[in-house]
Amino acid sequence: MAPSVLGMTPRGEKAYSYSHGADTIVVGFFDNVARYLAVTRNHGPKGGFSPAEMASILALNAPSSQWKRETADQPASPKTSKRPAAIQPAPSNYYSFSDPKLKIEILGWEPGGKPFTFFFIPAWPGQQPILLNEAQVATALS
Repeated sequence: MAPSVLGMTPRGEKAYSYSHGADTIVVGFFDNVARYLAVTRNHGPKGGFSPAEMASILALNAPSSQWKRETADQPASPKTSKRPAAIQPAPSNYYSFSDPKLKIEILGWEPGGKPFTFFFIPAWPGQQPILLNEAQVATALS
């Protein structure tokens, strides 16, 4: 068992943690249905995952070519600056996968420059929807 990521153990959340090379994979269940997956980097660079690493992580759920990806907008930087610009963190990437045959949708994100990524199934028949935010997940995985 691993500590629950969402803090919903009274509602049946159970989490299991597995070491996989330099990463840790956490799988969270509600009523014996896997509803989330987190991958955290334990060894190596403390930044975000490379495109090749993300492709292999995406493939844990579905072929990486079937995922849609959106990148968060970067805030506009001022045109004139009186001091050197601070280093901007990399933008977050958001992922979605939908399979109409299985009637399943998986959502996820990779926070820019942070050594984890998180995916979840927001709705499952017969279970309560999962409502969460990125800060909650980041705190649990840090």
